[in-house]
Amino acid sequence: MFSLRNYYPRPSAAGHNFVLVLYPRKAPTPMRADLVDQAAQVIPDYPMLINIVSMRVKQICAGRPTLVERRPGLREADLALLEIIQGKIKIGERTDEVA
Repeated sequence: MFSLRNYYPRPSAAGHNFVLVLYPRKAPTPMRADLVDQAAQVIPDYPMLINIVSMRVKQICAGRPTLVERRPGLREADLALLEIIQGKIKIGERTDEVA
């Protein structure tokens, strides 16, 4: 449990004081519900939809180009959802064939 007593300045063996400043984490911005509903019509399996969006967000954050036009106010997850809605991303069968 977090206790200020553990992080309050106190002298160390060398006689120095220290302060550990803890900043609250920013709450993640949720995906737009209207886009999630539209993408769920294309991919009705929610766990699969979320996994695809997550993988695509990682790709976009790593510098891969988006398949749809960027618009102000849209975050990476929203762009991934738009790509699914517009049919730019499709689910294919996995083949584990070894040549």
